[in-house]
Amino acid sequence: MKKFSTILFSIMLCALISMFAIGPVQAYIEGFIWLPPYMKKGYDSHYEEYVVIYKHGSSVNLIVPVKNDWYPNGLNVSKVIIGFDWGQNKTLNISANIEQVGWQETEVFTVSFTADATEAVSSDWAHEYTIYVEHVNATTGPTEIVSPTWEVDWNDFSGPDYKFVVFSTDQADALDLSEEYDSYASAYPTWSFNNINASQLAGQASIEASLGDTHYTRGDYASAETRYQNALDLYSQALAAEAEWETKVEEANLEIALTEADANLSTAIAMLRQADAAMTQAYAWILFGLGFVFMGIATIVYAYRKPVAG
Repeated sequence: MKKFSTILFSIMLCALISMFAIGPVQAYIEGFIWLPPYMKKGYDSHYEEYVVIYKHGSSVNLIVPVKNDWYPNGLNVSKVIIGFDWGQNKTLNISANIEQVGWQETEVFTVSFTADATEAVSSDWAHEYTIYVEHVNATTGPTEIVSPTWEVDWNDFSGPDYKFVVFSTDQADALDLSEEYDSYASAYPTWSFNNINASQLAGQASIEASLGDTHYTRGDYASAETRYQNALDLYSQALAAEAEWETKVEEANLEIALTEADANLSTAIAMLRQADAAMTQAYAWILFGLGFVFMGIATIVYAYRKPVAG
């Protein structure tokens, strides 16, 4: 029995030590959220994983909620840091105005910086990162960093784990143009054009877009951007040609319909006139017939009243 108690105590002690060892690493950073304006946030087949993609020069903001359920007298946060795998950090430094998080309260911190394609080395590299929350022993006067600094890795939480990517300006612009062209081509497929000129323009646009894809795959984003812009311009011309042709067809059909209506109206008027003439002639024949009738009646009456010769 004593041996069992010793074993049980050892197990509980190990569990307690494990809780204290793990707690400071993850328990107080409740998560983090990448904010717009990003180009994409989700699964990407090129990287075969979830990524958040920013354009070079755009504003990047990461929200980090921090909960204090460890220090009853307050948690004094001095820095929130994003440590990227390319060897640089992005830091929210509030050492001059330390933020105290009350007991059992949560404060939200935002780390802001500008996306830099040069720092990120290459858009083919989806970066890992670690978030650190540094806290100190006081809000004023001389302060010391409290160890350990809390930290979470990019994939420490449940749900999608987003790696960090930065596109160059040319790559970002080329991708935007490509997606815009795909939207047009999807809404108005090349086979839907009825006008020959419009159909040819749409076909040329498709060729330019295909060349743009080739340049993009090779990493020649400036050339890809030019090709995609050509494709969009040609598609716009195709849509304009189709619209102009459809307008002419509609106007021609309207003219035909109006001409046919005029012809039918003229025929109807002619038939009405013929009917009026026939009616007039019928009235004449009726009057003529009535004349004969009256003449016959008069003859009978005259014959009846004529004196008989003696």
